Amino acid sequence: HGWKSKKLYRWILWGVPSFLSVVLLTILIIYLVLLPSKPSFVLQDASVVQLKATGPGLISSSIQASIVSHNSNNRVGIFYDTLEAHVAYLDQQITPPVLLPQTYQSPDESSVWTPLMCGTDVPAAPYVVASIQQTPSYASTSFSVRIGGKLRWQVGSWTSGHYGFYVQCDAYLPLSGGRGSHSFLPTYPCQTN
Repeated sequence: HGWKSKKLYRWILWGVPSFLSVVLLTILIIYLVLLPSKPSFVLQDASVVQLKATGPGLISSSIQASIVSHNSNNRVGIFYDTLEAHVAYLDQQITPPVLLPQTYQSPDESSVWTPLMCGTDVPAAPYVVASIQQTPSYASTSFSVRIGGKLRWQVGSWTSGHYGFYVQCDAYLPLSGGRGSHSFLPTYPCQTN
């Protein structure tokens, strides 16, 4: 009996940790090979149909944007869930959030969203309203298209839990005292967090 119990203890002492080490090493290798990278975003185009002060502390705006998302992963798909987009001017949100459609992006695939973000009589800080009213027609000012939401990674039949992400696309917008229609190109790539 003493010989068999020594063999059992030796197997427990060396076998179980060795097995667990192999399992953990396999998981680590799979994770490093499939390590998902964040999608990249580009503000491809935008048009401002309306951007004006409509009263004391109020702004009305209508902005159409084309946003391209690219999944640069070779083996990992992305589910985009509960996406919302809005526009910020002078770091203040000037349109209510717009829901974007849920999308699945295969590996190395791109998707395009073209939300129309409108806000009528949106409350704004006095300095934002004053900036729109006082900006000369030859001036340009920055604004941001912002997207927030949740995504899930998919590898084969396995799908991860939700991960929150935030995208900010900065661009310069020529203003005509806050009125009129403008088209512009982005000046910076979007930042994804």
